[in-house]
Amino acid sequence: MEHRCALRKSITLDVVVTYQALGLVQGRTMNIGLGGMFIETGCVELPVNALVKASFYLNENGEHKPCSTDAMVMHSAPGQAGVMFSDLDDELHASLHRLLNGSHIMLCQSKAL
Repeated sequence: MEHRCALRKSITLDVVVTYQALGLVQGRTMNIGLGGMFIETGCVELPVNALVKASFYLNENGEHKPCSTDAMVMHSAPGQAGVMFSDLDDELHASLHRLLNGSHIMLCQSKAL
């Protein structure tokens, strides 16, 4: 059953998840929205309710923009995690809004933030 109340867009984006118990976890998004993202985490399973930080880069108008936000793991399975953002700042909210509405924002490879 779908519980999400925000639109998500299918996007492949490199993301680094910081989880205190494991350190840095490399992943790739399957989708992203204003409320969260679904991440492929390889062989890592993040526990439900874990507090994490998701870091990635967006290329907006030719500028590589580092993005980072706190999140909570809401769904987890081996190699996958659905996270809900808990601390979107206004600038990241606006960038994601533009991304979801198809303006000139592109994705680029992530780097450790």
